[in-house]
Amino acid sequence: MNINNQALQASSFPVLIIKQLHIEKSNANCFARRGVNMVFINMLLLLTALSFVTPAAYAASLLFKSNLGSGVSLGAPYNFSAHGAYQMINGTDKETGYMWPVSALGSNFSGVQLITVDPITSSTIGNYISSQIRSVTGPKGGAVNELFQQVKITGELGRAGSQAPLLIQRPWTIGDVKDLYITYWFKYQADLETQLDNTVSSANWRTQFSLKTGGYNNTGEGDYRMSVTVMKGADGKLYWMTKGDNVGGVFPTRVDYWREDNHIVPVPIDKWFKFEVYWHRSSGTDGRFWAAVDGEVIADYHGPNMGDYNLPITRIFVSNPYSGGHTSVDNHITGLEIWNGFPCGDGVSCLNFDTVAPTVPASLASKLSNYGTASGVALSWSKSSDNVAVAGYKIYRNGTNIGVTTTATSFRDVIMGSAKGALYSYTVRAFDAAENLSAASTATLVTY
Repeated sequence: MNINNQALQASSFPVLIIKQLHIEKSNANCFARRGVNMVFINMLLLLTALSFVTPAAYAASLLFKSNLGSGVSLGAPYNFSAHGAYQMINGTDKETGYMWPVSALGSNFSGVQLITVDPITSSTIGNYISSQIRSVTGPKGGAVNELFQQVKITGELGRAGSQAPLLIQRPWTIGDVKDLYITYWFKYQADLETQLDNTVSSANWRTQFSLKTGGYNNTGEGDYRMSVTVMKGADGKLYWMTKGDNVGGVFPTRVDYWREDNHIVPVPIDKWFKFEVYWHRSSGTDGRFWAAVDGEVIADYHGPNMGDYNLPITRIFVSNPYSGGHTSVDNHITGLEIWNGFPCGDGVSCLNFDTVAPTVPASLASKLSNYGTASGVALSWSKSSDNVAVAGYKIYRNGTNIGVTTTATSFRDVIMGSAKGALYSYTVRAFDAAENLSAASTATLVTY
């Protein structure tokens, strides 16, 4: 059942009740049946109430998740041009089982794009932009890996010449991204308020998220952009600006199609916050762009969000240290998730939404096989279920996580040099995107 069908069914209960009451009022001879009808009405009211308080499983699927954990690395900058370079993120995240580069959206690049105000080389790029994956104290107090980026030289105040977006790039030939939900943990630098300058034209902004289209005349030029930006108002206070415009390459003059300013939801400073964004692309009234910060909605635009040429999305700037203000411009990001729709309900934030662990993996079985000096154990189990979605499975050998995860319901463990007669116990635990972990499965024993 999809989200729209669920919403329709829930909203249809009051209509049925009103219709039932109207029939009763129009028929003066049905007094004998009113007791039965009132019981029916009360049942419908109870079902309606339950439909609003009971968490539901939605049809969205997890496409990608990475905590930038063990196995993920940042490559050296390459493909230098007059004003920039690229830097790939590579490897399989052993915490989640997903691999960089992101393949779910048909991307041909996912990593950091380095754009500089001046010509650079491999020996001078570090003067303008630095990027690293490092261990820090995360949103929940434990150690996590973050992608830390710092733009050190931007150019003239108000011009914003350098930037370093975490970019997912895809070819225009494979079509559009109609529905997508992206979330991650993010932290702004402590001096963000003073870094933005509202006394100089165009020095009062800092980009959070954006996407652009491409493919005009088979080029990278696009006709539409949607973005979320932190602004510093005339009163010196920070606020959120979300809008759709024609910035993408085709048009020389910018046109704003829609804009939503939010002065209510605070801009967090020097602390982790949950950022969420969703869009549904359409040239009609069912188009949507939604964004939330720490569970509070900062924008929810409904209406057309296609450009003049209906070009597809080719560039998703997940986060971007890009500002017209003073240097430096810092980025802290971790816990990236990509879904093909709202995972927690239509327009519902996933912040603290999911506290239910998946069911325990059942029917764990093992089979021993020998390949020369390496002994392998083929494990298989039955699929777990979850109130939102199962994100993967963790494998344990003798009670210790062996450091890998998988999204499949099978895994082959290889132990080099195992002593003959050694006994090993395997268990499996399921986890969801909110890091809720199931209890361990029943153990399966293997003797080498």
